[in-house]
Amino acid sequence: MIQTERISADGARVRINLPEEAGAVAWHGHTRLAGQGPARNYSIAPAGRHRAIPTKIFPGGSGKTYRRMGFDLILYEAADRSNSCLIWAGPYNEATTWFGGPVPKPAVLNSLVTSVTFTDSADGAQLTPRNPVGVQQYGTVVLGIGHEFLLMAKDARAGRDALPNWQGAVIGNSEVWKERLDLDPKQRDALAGTPLEWRYIYASPTSIFTIAFPQRLDSAEFWNKKERDRVTAVMAGLKVEWDS
Repeated sequence: MIQTERISADGARVRINLPEEAGAVAWHGHTRLAGQGPARNYSIAPAGRHRAIPTKIFPGGSGKTYRRMGFDLILYEAADRSNSCLIWAGPYNEATTWFGGPVPKPAVLNSLVTSVTFTDSADGAQLTPRNPVGVQQYGTVVLGIGHEFLLMAKDARAGRDALPNWQGAVIGNSEVWKERLDLDPKQRDALAGTPLEWRYIYASPTSIFTIAFPQRLDSAEFWNKKERDRVTAVMAGLKVEWDS
């Protein structure tokens, strides 16, 4: 059992017991800020992920970097100015927000940058409103992405309304539901009758988290005893505690 503690984008501490059968996990996240203007989404990823943008997302586009204390601000814009993004790039994690159009005017960018605080650490990155008065932060999740393993966790208070309206199975102090994954016909047929065709939703006193096991179908033996044991171990051992 591997015990890890992550810091969510809104500053909550999230304790996760993760069976070693889950394998290596990269930690991502998401949060949303809404004030007087439209809500703005921010995605959190391990440091360095933005390097794929100039070549894979905005080939031929432009980029600018501005040094700040403890992190860089990086602007990317598509060659046709159809999209752009701003990245807070720290030593451990980075936060990205997309504009869905050209880079905003400098005054708009400056207002955006000065309205939030970005704090990076090895345990996670926080992106919070500098002045929380009149600003709502919501939709905050911690994502664990591994090889054929996906975990999404959120504060129980923030996610209760999205739970099924029927009672799930009671396991310990958690209630558990399952939902069939939206798979293409080939995947659906290959995974029919196995636990891999479902996502599992857990509601504990402090957190709501989902687990899924996305599978590669390039191996005819993917659903063998080793894989059954792995899924069973992860399902039995995973625990998430969310401290706001």
